[in-house]
Amino acid sequence: GGGPAMSPTEPEPPAKRAKMAVSAAAGAKWKFMSAWFCPYAQRAWIALNHHRVPFEKIEALTLKQAPGEALKDVKGYEKHPLLLKHHPSGLVPTIVDSEEAQPAVYDSLTCVQFAEDLAASGAVDGRSPLLPVEPVQRARARMWTDWVDKNLCAPYYSVLVPKEDERRRAGFDKLLHGMRTFQASIKGPFFLGEELSMVDIAAIPWAYRIFSCGIIDLYRGPAFALDSEELAPLLRWLEACLALDSVSATLADKQRLVDTYKRYADGTAESKVADAVRAGKTANDHE
Repeated sequence: GGGPAMSPTEPEPPAKRAKMAVSAAAGAKWKFMSAWFCPYAQRAWIALNHHRVPFEKIEALTLKQAPGEALKDVKGYEKHPLLLKHHPSGLVPTIVDSEEAQPAVYDSLTCVQFAEDLAASGAVDGRSPLLPVEPVQRARARMWTDWVDKNLCAPYYSVLVPKEDERRRAGFDKLLHGMRTFQASIKGPFFLGEELSMVDIAAIPWAYRIFSCGIIDLYRGPAFALDSEELAPLLRWLEACLALDSVSATLADKQRLVDTYKRYADGTAESKVADAVRAGKTANDHE
């Protein structure tokens, strides 16, 4: 028990300590534990790419594919020992320094902010900030990011996972309402204006799955079709996002991605998100 051991030497002044910490981070390479099919991991991947953070990408959550088994019929996961070592529940994204000298960073939006902090501190030569500098605008961007999680990402699973048409329909109505609200607030070309932000990154993986891969349409049929004319501003926003190199590098093959969602659509997915939705919670309530 007890707190950390005290060093017998005189502590460094805070400014010098901060500088030392930044230069230590500057030399660091990071281990980024990911999964090619996971939209939460994709958020972290986009942010790391955007800020040119040096990392080794490790596929740490792999779909348990038996010999000769089609991707669409896979049910469970294999978790990499490194992931189980650094994340209590073995979830991606998880980021740890290459020496594994410091505790890991995880949770998708925390990972996005971590990439932002590495850039803001000068530890990496980052690109445009993912959060505004002005405090009110910065807080608003965080509020919108949280809103995206609850109103765009969570309802996606409420359409795909439940067996009951009523629950699917309620999820779809919420998703559509979320899309309309989001669309009405896009400044253009990106959500907050000229530059990519954390708000965009929060939404991109799901927008790619819904519009580019057509996952809802494919698994839930014409009754759940989206009107591309009505959602034209949203589609223009997505096109601008997907054109960025930091985003395009993270896009999984559409057919392979479609196949991985069959397990959600027919109720056999063994994921925390699917468990939460089946239990009547929303996707963002999973641990």
